[in-house]
Order: sequence, then C-alpha cells, then structure tokens
Amino acid sequence: MFAHWIALDPGSNSLRLYDYFNDREVCLKTCIAYDKQKMIALAEQALAYVYQNKKDIKVRYPIKQGDILNDVTPLIRQALKELKVSQNVFKPCFLVCLNEDVSDEQKLKWQQQLAACKVRKVEFITPMEVLQTEQACFIIHAGHSYTEMGIYAHGHEFAHKIIYFGGMGMDEKIKMTIAQKQNCLISNEDASALKEAVSQAFKMNKNPMLQCMAMDRYGKLVNIQIRASDLWPAMEEQILQVVLWAKHCYMNMGSEMKQRLMNNGIMLSGGLANCFGLKEALKHEFDCPIICTTKPECDIIEQMKGLK
Repeated sequence: MFAHWIALDPGSNSLRLYDYFNDREVCLKTCIAYDKQKMIALAEQALAYVYQNKKDIKVRYPIKQGDILNDVTPLIRQALKELKVSQNVFKPCFLVCLNEDVSDEQKLKWQQQLAACKVRKVEFITPMEVLQTEQACFIIHAGHSYTEMGIYAHGHEFAHKIIYFGGMGMDEKIKMTIAQKQNCLISNEDASALKEAVSQAFKMNKNPMLQCMAMDRYGKLVNIQIRASDLWPAMEEQILQVVLWAKHCYMNMGSEMKQRLMNNGIMLSGGLANCFGLKEALKHEFDCPIICTTKPECDIIEQMKGLK
C-alpha cells in the first residue's frame, strides 16, 4: 500500500518538515500568538506580538526538549499547507525525530496531535540514530533546548548523554544579564538576536556596542545598549558545560577507541554548532578535527531525507 511519508524535526526553536514524495521542505518558527485562548498568529508572524503590552496577548513556544507543552496542531497544519500535501486520497505518515528522554506519555501526545491533523501513522527515531555512521564516531548535537552526545561504532552504543544546556540556556542567561545591568526585560527573540550578534562579532575579533528594544520597570519600550563582551559570560557557561560532558563521555573509552575517535574527529551538529566558542573549545580540549556542515541546524532533517 502506498504511504506518503513526511519527516519531522520538531525543534524548540524551529519546526522542520520534509515531504519524501514531493521532495519539498518547510521550516517554521516554533511559536504561536494567542489573544486569550484564540490563536491570532503563528510562526514568524507571531513574533510581531512579542512586545504587545496587553495582558491577554501571549506568545507561546509549544515545544521544549521534544515535549509538547501546548497545542502544536496549528503549526503542523500550516506546514502541511505550505508543503501542498493533499489529504483527500492518502493521509500522510510521519517519521518524527525525538531524543531518548522523551517519555511514552509524550510520544502518545505527539500521536494524538498528529492524528488530529489527519496523519494516519507515526514512527519515531532518535537524533543519534539519524546522525551516527558505521565507523567509530563521536557525535555532539547541540540544539536550542538541549545537547545530546554519543559515541558509536558499527551500530553499537558506547556512550550516550543528554544535557539540558544549549541555545535556550544562553538566551535565558542573556535576559538575566540585561535585567541585572539595565534593569529592563527583553524577549526571547531579542536575547537570541543578541547571542547571534555577539557570536558574529567575536568571529571577526570585534567587541561592538549592541542595542535592542526592552521593557523598563514602568512597562515602557526603550532602546538599550550593551557591550558584546558583557554578554559573553552568559554564553560561555553553556559552552563549557557541553565540553565538560563531552570530555566525560570520551574519558570512559578505551585507548584504541579514543584513537579511532580522534582520527575521525567530532561530528558537531545542531543550531548551536555555529555559535562562536563551541567549536573552538572542543578543538582546544580534544585536539582533533571538528566536523561541522555549513548549516548544522538542518543536519537532522537532511539526514532524515535518506531514511524513506
């Protein structure tokens, strides 16, 4: 029987889908704006409501660490619409990539919400299953809400760890830094933009004054400025945790496996992979090649394309 398969990489920051049959791909921002309980905008359009100073308007981020926190069906329906998936004849089947920590209860939620979008079948796969190779490999997938790492060879797992350090942790620390230094609140999106600005500046060996919109203690929007180096400690803390746990996984390997891993290098993927400091810190600690694609945030969905 014909099956119309769709790959889904449900990130906390971005939702990526790939249509195997039509060879189409779509990426949506993982957020929805609500006025009370009514949805008023989703994905990129929802960001326009971030600084709406109205108590009934909320921007929600429905996915965290693979778990469903709020209704994701509006995003799934929009993605299917953009993929131009017709459900009149064949209901699609979904291959969903979730980390190993996601509970059976949460997988049931995914099945139920996808069923509400007229999906007839759901299968699950983990990031490590998607990314590992036959040869000895050390994988570090550094995402928005968590980092997953593992050591594999010929289909066997030798080490595996999930830590809840990533881009979201950086954003939260940046928000705290702004609150302490400027006595203002900034949005998740502005924190993320500042993180990206710091990363780009440091790659060019610059330390500029950065600015963004913030809400002061009186509830008014103001423009604030802060030096890039003042935000670096908020970012470095997350990077050092990733390196620390990677070292812990590696140190438990035998000498022969260590040599094979160092020869093959560390495979670094995920949205945090291009952030300044992570590749550099791993290179300094392990003194081996750090293998990273030009768009590491897309590595999961790219590798999933060959699975059906």
